[in-house]
Amino acid sequence: MNCRIPVTVAVFLLALTVLSEGFELRCQCIKKESRFFHPKRLLNVELFPSGPHCKDAEVIASLKTGEKICLEPTAPWVKLIIKKILESSQSKSRVKRVSQ
Repeated sequence: MNCRIPVTVAVFLLALTVLSEGFELRCQCIKKESRFFHPKRLLNVELFPSGPHCKDAEVIASLKTGEKICLEPTAPWVKLIIKKILESSQSKSRVKRVSQ
């Protein structure tokens, strides 16, 4: 009976470690770029809304060279990208799959 408590605590700590894996508890962007990058150079753009991990919204672009850069969300060209991402996600949620 006395060994149940340490085993329970160990299982709890192991589960906590596994569940917290992959969660960043801080901002990912230290420096933000506002200069324009041609869309042909961009491979992927990810939008991370503000939350408990970071007070600022973050926009991270993956370049075709493999480099990742943080974009300034207030830059006019970045605002256009964010708008397109949000429109795209809304239109995808409106599409209904028809079974054949």
